[in-house]
Amino acid sequence: MLNKKNFPYKQVIIEVGMLAAILLIDLLSKSLVFSFLADKPNHRYEVLKGIYTLVEAHNYGASFGIFEGKQGFLITLTIIAMVGFSALLVLRPNLPKILRFALILVVGGGVGNLVDRIAFGYVRDFIDYTFLYTFFKIDFAIGNIADIFLLVGVFLMIVYVSFVYQEGDFSENKRQKSDEKIGNQNE
Repeated sequence: MLNKKNFPYKQVIIEVGMLAAILLIDLLSKSLVFSFLADKPNHRYEVLKGIYTLVEAHNYGASFGIFEGKQGFLITLTIIAMVGFSALLVLRPNLPKILRFALILVVGGGVGNLVDRIAFGYVRDFIDYTFLYTFFKIDFAIGNIADIFLLVGVFLMIVYVSFVYQEGDFSENKRQKSDEKIGNQNE
């Protein structure tokens, strides 16, 4: 159980602010770009020829269109994952900063796409990585800012597990020592 005396309120406020900023950036970018593309031919705008294009796309599935048409499943799965990651952030305030940051990015991106799924029945995508086709003939998925946050968060988790993780990082004993350290810093 969390010790209220040693609870890192400042850390929580900062992290909630980061989550809110991620969500705002994602939802605002989707709204602005979709409004911008509304009167463009084919709802497309080439920002840099052969490099980067804005395209209005409705993703009815998950990454790369998997689970297309399974909105109920995707909404449920996302809610479970976001609640689990959020609980980890709240219940384990001693997690290493890189892992906490990674979890915040994943939760922020996941919630951004969840809002779209609930509000529209699909995720609004608009980033077409045209350069991948131009230079490598790779027809890559169209994405959005939430996807970038998710990708960076997952990458940081992989880096953490591969290079930083130490046995006992999630143990209660280590958490108690961290709580004591936080308590001493707050006094």
